[in-house]
Amino acid sequence: MKFLEKYGFDNDEIKEALDNTPQKLQDQINKHLELVEENLKFIQNLGIDTYKEIFINYPELFLMDSSNFSEKFNQYETDDLIARLNANFKLVEYL
Repeated sequence: MKFLEKYGFDNDEIKEALDNTPQKLQDQINKHLELVEENLKFIQNLGIDTYKEIFINYPELFLMDSSNFSEKFNQYETDDLIARLNANFKLVEYL
């Protein structure tokens, strides 16, 4: 998951992502890397500071079709969503 360096992940965060992601899921991420990166860029550009924690803890989310992924976030008022996810990234489970 060396590609995560492009998104500001340091070596410890990359190691944590690897440790938390089953090999089968890592293979899917590598197979669909363009999609994963598109979704990662989306939440990073949205202004969600906890995007790293979201990726590390919910990597399967980033395999979602990009239109469905963005729709998941766009259904909420942006500033409120950003504030809530920055305060508690685990709320992403309930989107």
